[in-house]
Amino acid sequence: MRLWDWDEIIWGKVRRLVFNLQKRIYKLTKAGKYRKARSLMYLLQHSHYASLLGVRKVTTENKGKKTPGVDKVKVTTPRQKMNLVVDVLDTIQKGWDKYEAKPAKRIYIPKANGKKRPLGIPTVLDRAMQAVTKSALEPFYEAKFEAASYGFRPGMGCHDAIEKIATVLLKKQRWILDADIKGFFDNIDHKFIVEQTDKYWRPIVKKWLKAGYMEENKYNPTKNGTPQGGIISPLLANIALDQMETDLIEHLRGIKGWKKKIGSTKVSIITDKKTGKKYKARGNLHTHVIRYADDFVVIHEKKEVIEESESFIKKWLGLRGLTLSEEKTKTVHSTEGFDFLGHHIRHYENRVKGTYKMKLLNGTPTEQRKAVATHTLRVEPTKAKINAHYQEISDIIGKMKSATPRELISILQPKISGFANYYKTVHSSEAFGRLDALIWKRLYQWALRRHPNKGKKWVADKYFCTVKDRKWTFAELKGKGKDREIVKYLKGYSKHKERTGSYAKVGFDRSYYDGDTAYWAGRLSNGYGNITPSKAKLLKRQDGLCPVCKCALTNEDLPEAHHIKPRQFGGLCKYENLVLVHIHCHDKIHREHGKQKRKLCKGTREYDELVKKGVFVSPEVEAKIPRYS
Repeated sequence: MRLWDWDEIIWGKVRRLVFNLQKRIYKLTKAGKYRKARSLMYLLQHSHYASLLGVRKVTTENKGKKTPGVDKVKVTTPRQKMNLVVDVLDTIQKGWDKYEAKPAKRIYIPKANGKKRPLGIPTVLDRAMQAVTKSALEPFYEAKFEAASYGFRPGMGCHDAIEKIATVLLKKQRWILDADIKGFFDNIDHKFIVEQTDKYWRPIVKKWLKAGYMEENKYNPTKNGTPQGGIISPLLANIALDQMETDLIEHLRGIKGWKKKIGSTKVSIITDKKTGKKYKARGNLHTHVIRYADDFVVIHEKKEVIEESESFIKKWLGLRGLTLSEEKTKTVHSTEGFDFLGHHIRHYENRVKGTYKMKLLNGTPTEQRKAVATHTLRVEPTKAKINAHYQEISDIIGKMKSATPRELISILQPKISGFANYYKTVHSSEAFGRLDALIWKRLYQWALRRHPNKGKKWVADKYFCTVKDRKWTFAELKGKGKDREIVKYLKGYSKHKERTGSYAKVGFDRSYYDGDTAYWAGRLSNGYGNITPSKAKLLKRQDGLCPVCKCALTNEDLPEAHHIKPRQFGGLCKYENLVLVHIHCHDKIHREHGKQKRKLCKGTREYDELVKKGVFVSPEVEAKIPRYS
């Protein structure tokens, strides 16, 4: 093992072998063959391939890969990564009784409400151990998790939870228990989590939970809670809260005369009339629980059911050492509205009337239903999120008074695109229009302040132009008059908008480990999951393959956009000059060709001549620049 070269590892083969084992674990668990599943989990935990992937995750893919733990150890070079793989394998082979987890390093990050959230940063070795253990445990528990859970699960996200709520509320007004667990990650009972974990892995999970943390060079033991920041913590959170829906429905159906009121959990196979595709659904269930990590709602048309649900869930959480937050937990009707994951969901009174109503009544069945409905459902960004986002953008503009338009656009665009992509499939047109107007006004003030001695028309011509029939677009412009060229422009919120309700939620009882690679690849290429729309566009163009290693890009990967022609040699940030690659393949490209680029950039005669001419790319020099296709 020590003779392996990190740079020469065929990652496609490693990922394929690990994923094949994970799929088998999932299918055996689904079939109730737990003994065989545990044997494969043990095999995966001790495999070299799982250790390689675990180390790659914590040293190459994670955003905090360069953040050390209490031992101040960083792993950055190929040799250090390979030595870490050996350490992980040696630790696993020796057994859990020989392993001692070190305390996490406590840091604080700001929350949206102004408070600070504590994070625990384990050492690199502990992180790698957690990643390897998670790869064995996750497919086993994915086969057991309820379909009502959407948080911290591969291939799923908050949009799936929002779409599920919208689907339930679309037909009828209902009562909602909008619940919040008080200090979930800090108060979850250790004993309960350990008991819910499979027997072989209980000792190591207990060691991580009891490791404690260091704050200001002082050791603090942990009696309750799981540290936020650990790779294994989200999985443990889902294990602790699993079966909430099942236990609640079983309790409600046990109340005399409530069986019909609550509905049946029977799963039916339904065929879509338009596409002909078959899918699973529970059409006769009238009580719905939608959970995203520790945030959840319970929905039913009767208020008494919601009140009984709240009473039961309080006792259910008490067994796990948890309580509901009295300030944030409330029972509301859908006509009053409630907030969930940054969205405001509410039934408004239908105001369609007059000639428009008559037109709808003579239209399609969908339009007729819209005309006669007493209420309409709206899912839109919360006012608090809109105001906080605008304040952040405004502060950035205020601080960058001396920046060039290009520099300002490069900072603003990711934040605008991120906000717009999150809300683009709900009722966000009004919010986007308002934000576009506010930010245009703020940018116009920024431009006027830069040129106090110039007229407004001169300032407008210098910084604003028309792009695709959209006037007053902020841009960096080159040249004058008819020869004026747009170097870079700011894409507004409204340009990101998609048809409301266009997001397709994940299917009932689906899991990333179920083996249906075509289904999950299709969702990823449509921008569902942890991928941006721009990367999804590149993924679709590449047929889902990384051009470097020729392997598929999956939900577990963190792909990066690579410039075919480097920007330092005039390469543009356009789709024609971009290709989507694995993050480790991206590192490989720059590692192999970095010396050639540096040689070209420093001290060569060709480069000096180009500098004198003011040109940075010529056919001769471009031929020497490595290209990737």
